[in-house]
Amino acid sequence: MFYTRPLRKSLSIALSFACLILVSFLTGCRSSAEPPTPAPQPVVATQAPTQTQTLPTAFPLSGIWAGSSKNGTTEMQITIILKKSCQVGETCGIYDLSQVCAGTFSLVGETGGRYEFQAGDKTASCSGEGRDFLQLLPDGSLQYTSQGAYGETLGKLVHLDSAATHEMAARIPLFDDDDGSPDGTSALLFLLTQPSVDVKAAGITYGEAHPAPYIQHIGRMLDNFGFPKIPLGVGIDGPLSGSNTFPEGVRQAADNFWGWPIPNPNKTYPVQNDADLIISVVKQSPQPVTLFFSGPFTNLALALRKAPEIRGNIAALYMMGGAVYVPGNVHDFYPDSPNTYADWNPYSDPQAAKEVFDSGLKMYLIPLDATNQVKINKQDTSQWRTGGRIANFAADIYDGLMDSTGKQDFYIWDMLASGIMLYPDLCDFQPLHLEVVTGEGDHSGQTAVVATGEPNINVCLKPNVTLIKQMFIATYSSSR
Repeated sequence: MFYTRPLRKSLSIALSFACLILVSFLTGCRSSAEPPTPAPQPVVATQAPTQTQTLPTAFPLSGIWAGSSKNGTTEMQITIILKKSCQVGETCGIYDLSQVCAGTFSLVGETGGRYEFQAGDKTASCSGEGRDFLQLLPDGSLQYTSQGAYGETLGKLVHLDSAATHEMAARIPLFDDDDGSPDGTSALLFLLTQPSVDVKAAGITYGEAHPAPYIQHIGRMLDNFGFPKIPLGVGIDGPLSGSNTFPEGVRQAADNFWGWPIPNPNKTYPVQNDADLIISVVKQSPQPVTLFFSGPFTNLALALRKAPEIRGNIAALYMMGGAVYVPGNVHDFYPDSPNTYADWNPYSDPQAAKEVFDSGLKMYLIPLDATNQVKINKQDTSQWRTGGRIANFAADIYDGLMDSTGKQDFYIWDMLASGIMLYPDLCDFQPLHLEVVTGEGDHSGQTAVVATGEPNINVCLKPNVTLIKQMFIATYSSSR
């Protein structure tokens, strides 16, 4: 099928050029001086604590599990994500006791259908050592038991990939808006694999791509992966004010879908004005809508201008963008630019960014401060490939970028932000008051910290790199 084969350098020289450009202006990232992590080798099942068991290749507990747990009078929501293949001694996934503790799970052994795990890479909030067990119950749910100096924690979890759970659980209504970047496209792919997410619409804004041609590529991609009914929004091809723009060569590469194969190339998909689509989706949703923006904020600013009342039905806005305490990336693409402060998303339309930052929405920002800390390599993407076609295409995107740039590892900007949006315990957020510089000049588009005034945004500054990488491996590898 279309998206299952890896990208090849020979697909197009233009793709290599575009990717080199992309890396330069997005983060100015450098090749890592560290050697790549050795590829994990399968671990042969050894003796469990009380009984020898040969564990199956296809791990029966793989996937995303969620539910509630209780320790004494303390109740906690818990999410456990386990990858498709799990061997004794391997790190098999992550657990997240919301607002309490998170870490990785390594398989110790199995006795009578009861699997024991060793918790590792724990967050600072975790305390005490213990033993953790998971067991499938006859009704298809998962029994979670943790025993240690902290007492006993018990929980019952459901598999979020089951049809019954889709009917029972409240899925997150979400509007995805990007500017046609490879990592923004990867973020949308990740969200499509999440059974807890209901992507209500996808929009393309002014930025790396010309919105009109790229939204057609998104329509073709969604159709190819079995999501033909997701409404599509196309934004205006320019900022609300100013003239900050990506080079035309980059935008043309986006117009060509970055050199990736295009399914249904002659098919045209209906689109709506993106700002109007945001208003429609938010107003019609019986639940508050979560917004995910991985490009400039032009369309959202226009939507808020036209219908400010939609703020009442927006649960939260998650954004990739900004540079708070680290240098920006505009000068990485334009070496002679004196602007060393701004990230490309607010820089492309500072006025729109300012209006959104000042809107009073509940906002979470994942800036370059966080994305600079997380990179993946081909050992990571190879583990994604045990999942379905979507996981394969996400791996194709990053493998192709690594091949084209000659880098052994690569940043995952927008996809990182989408993962943190779904699992916010994977990053420590700090409330700050940020203002966007709208004037022309050296600081245009800067997200500046203001010492006075109430915080207006929660900023991710310290992502948990180990847990984030394990989350993507576990999620993608067990996806359909």
